[in-house]
Amino acid sequence: MNQRLMTEADLYRVTKLKQNAARVRWFLMNFGVRPVQSADGSLTLTWGAYEIMQARRAGGMTPTHDAHAAARPKLVRVGRAA
Repeated sequence: MNQRLMTEADLYRVTKLKQNAARVRWFLMNFGVRPVQSADGSLTLTWGAYEIMQARRAGGMTPTHDAHAAARPKLVRVGRAA
């Protein structure tokens, strides 16, 4: 997995948007994920995280992520507290 951070040029090439708020909306609309933002509003995202989001969107996951997801216990609803 590539842990290199995406630059402003990389983010523009992927989203075709210049404003950081518009990029956040793009990631929310396309992947359902709000990327981490720095104090100045710029997005902090690695290429590896972007590749995982693309794989999930396409319906395929890497074997290491499937094994991790299968190891988690299933959540069961208990009910409302009185």
